[in-house]
Amino acid sequence: MINSVIPVPKECRNCGEEILYGRTDKKFCNDACRIDYNNKVKMERRGEHPEFVKKIAKILSHNYQILRKLNTKSKTIVSEQQLNGLGFNFNYLTSYHITQKGDVYHFCFDQGYLKIKDNQVLLVVQPNQTEM
Repeated sequence: MINSVIPVPKECRNCGEEILYGRTDKKFCNDACRIDYNNKVKMERRGEHPEFVKKIAKILSHNYQILRKLNTKSKTIVSEQQLNGLGFNFNYLTSYHITQKGDVYHFCFDQGYLKIKDNQVLLVVQPNQTEM
């Protein structure tokens, strides 16, 4: 009696696609998936952050540098257009503070801003925003 072995379709460890050809112990559908998978494993072992964390950190750092550069005094008024022109991204911040009047100050570390009338932005510095 002959035992017939029916091959079970295997999935790529990286992308999940079915592996259609190659050795029976093949784990990846192609070299790009193998390299990508191994790079992810190395990053996790070293405690590195995923790409989206690096991207957000870069945006926050860029925003911080812009605010710090423009706010030469403790309080400065600039236009929203000026911030946009320098590549400031209003979607990313590290904290916010709501005053008793209901004004919302947005902070990127110790550098903050408050949107005021006519597309103007008040830049402020608040060292206690970085205290933990």
